[in-house]
Amino acid sequence: MSALLALGLIAAISTSTTYLPVAQEPGQRLALHCVAPAHANGQSVLFVHGASFPTMLAFGFEFAPGDSWMDFMARQGFLACGLDFLGFGASSRPAAMAGAAEGAAPVTRAPEAAREIATAIDYLQRERGMGHVHLVAHSWGTIPAAAYAAAHPDALASLTLFGPVVPKPGEQAEHVHVAWWTITAEARYRQLQFTGVLPPELSLLEPAVAQRWAARFDASVPHIEGDKAGDLRIPAGPAADIDAVAAGGNYPYNAASIKVPVFVVYGDYDTVTNDAGAAAFLAKFSASALKWRMRIDHGTHVLHLEHNRRSLYQSVDAFIRAANTAQP
Repeated sequence: MSALLALGLIAAISTSTTYLPVAQEPGQRLALHCVAPAHANGQSVLFVHGASFPTMLAFGFEFAPGDSWMDFMARQGFLACGLDFLGFGASSRPAAMAGAAEGAAPVTRAPEAAREIATAIDYLQRERGMGHVHLVAHSWGTIPAAAYAAAHPDALASLTLFGPVVPKPGEQAEHVHVAWWTITAEARYRQLQFTGVLPPELSLLEPAVAQRWAARFDASVPHIEGDKAGDLRIPAGPAADIDAVAAGGNYPYNAASIKVPVFVVYGDYDTVTNDAGAAAFLAKFSASALKWRMRIDHGTHVLHLEHNRRSLYQSVDAFIRAANTAQP
């Protein structure tokens, strides 16, 4: 990227955050991060994150000034927004996150998260005038995203499921019974490297992830007095949902009731989704008028943080445009 181009991106792209009240959780609020397009097309893309890290460490993570997935979609003319679920990022922490992990229900299960998606989409439609909202979800986020699409059949223009959670034959259920779990930012960064999954000669993470990601993840989560140094409390609801799907194929929605165009996309080294699992998963969306499935080689479950991320961006943009064309 040339210096002039970089300066142009800085001038054109900026992120604003709106805080939305949660009707079913008085006193709690959701953080919705948005990048406004320079030349608006009247449509919005809403990103929803996975089980452990929030929007600004995922779709909003800047590899250089003005260079994130949200920035890319804004340059295509979309109002690009990313939602932090309760317990993540800039959103409120439910009371259970401050107490003992044991003896409380897992925080932020998929049905609750689907209602939070509904709050964000209602805001985009009513307050921002977005007649077409395209929902893009990653990993665990695909579960509440599809649950929202099933419950609101006419609300979305398309549904992209990136690295969706699919059943794994022979997987043993773990039965999550805690409100939250912990990990250090450095440990989560090491997991992103997928050592032992990738060939030894293959390193996929972008350099900016090695340089800045762990520190920003650490700063995104409140540190609780008395916790082990560096431990970050993460809601356990997503882990409970993933366990229910991976071990038993139990989704909190009926895929056959989803009518909008659906795109399943994943990397060839994804440890959550594979070809057979993705094909069987997509087949369940029998009422969808348009279905795409794509595997991007040299990509893991965090392809959006890797060298081939722009192939992911461009593929999702192409699908959204095809979905727009397919609208009656």
